[in-house]
Amino acid sequence: MKKFLVATLLLAVSLVVFAACGNNDPADAADDGDRVLTLGIWAGNDAEWASIERVRQDFEAQTGITIEWRLYTDLNTQIIADLAAGTAPDAFYVDSGLAEQFVYMGVLAPLDRATFNTAAFYQNVLDTFTFNNVVYAIPKDQSSLARYVNVGILNEIGWSINDIPSDLESYLEFLPRLQAALDAHFGVGQVFAATGMYEPARSLHLLNRNVSPFNADGTANFAHADVVRHVQFIESMFATGAMRTPQMMGAGWNGEAFGLGLAVIMEEGNWVYSFINNYFPEVEFEIIDMPTYMGQRSSMIFTVGWGINADSPNQDLATQWIQYKTGVEGMYNWSMAAGPLPTRMDVADAMAPSLSPGLNVHINQIPVATPWVMGRFQPFLNDAFMSYMSAALEGNMTVAQAMAAAQEQANMQVALAR
Repeated sequence: MKKFLVATLLLAVSLVVFAACGNNDPADAADDGDRVLTLGIWAGNDAEWASIERVRQDFEAQTGITIEWRLYTDLNTQIIADLAAGTAPDAFYVDSGLAEQFVYMGVLAPLDRATFNTAAFYQNVLDTFTFNNVVYAIPKDQSSLARYVNVGILNEIGWSINDIPSDLESYLEFLPRLQAALDAHFGVGQVFAATGMYEPARSLHLLNRNVSPFNADGTANFAHADVVRHVQFIESMFATGAMRTPQMMGAGWNGEAFGLGLAVIMEEGNWVYSFINNYFPEVEFEIIDMPTYMGQRSSMIFTVGWGINADSPNQDLATQWIQYKTGVEGMYNWSMAAGPLPTRMDVADAMAPSLSPGLNVHINQIPVATPWVMGRFQPFLNDAFMSYMSAALEGNMTVAQAMAAAQEQANMQVALAR
């Protein structure tokens, strides 16, 4: 039964994962006597790799346990194949979007709250990996959305960051007004007021007001009147012509569009902070809170946890690793060097004096943020939403028609996968 469920999820993930699966570095699981622990991760950028290597060295020196990395090029797909084959590492990264399905399949060991001091973590982040009040992974880090503003461009047209409204509803009047000023100064279509992305990974915190866009049984709830109303609001911002996706502006992603000076405002994760400073050091920018919507603060957070393979013979060693890696010392060293935000409140407080004001803005978004999670069948729901939202933005369907079609497609796929 477990292998059948793993195969089903592998099919689902393939719908939204476009990178080709690479060969992982094979490592045989060692017994307790060898005190060797295999850990499944992705290498990340140079800073992340250097940071986790430092944490590994400190951990090995303190415990005498030897870490063997299992490096994945496409972990979300490859780990599922390894779980099906019985060759998965002792512990591994658990993406928040796959956590519920992993729990349903029974491939994650339940974790004791006291052992990992879960009270120290942001509750909304920990809840991402908690099901029926049982914790199945400990969040290792997170990233949040905040607003980036090119104050250099604003100053050039005689505006300031104080002109940007704090509520999203005001964008419908503000964006066209800013766009008119940009067109007058730079020429029509040269610089846009905002670069935006409408996918659930960026908009879920807006879609989930009053009602969730997905149901407890994993099905989509896109056609609900409240969800449709929120999607219509998002569509209306794009309809002004002052907000465009980065692709509409000829850029690959928000950070590139912003760095090239094609947009004044973007909502992005803290990963873009070093990108802009490294590749576009001439850009003068500030980071501010996400706008409120319906009178409430909100943002998105993206998190990954450490989970333990339920079939691993080395669960005690894996427990020691996760205790250290997500403890105060391990998380502080990892976050300060690698760049992701901490998931522990005490570590966030300890880091705050050393961080730039902008990165502290990102930390301030965490308590009000919505985790990027859409239940067991997230790949199906995400794919359907993206397909039909695109049709709505292009004017081929109304938003209500698009959401009804997206719900029908997603739920048909969910029914086939059960």
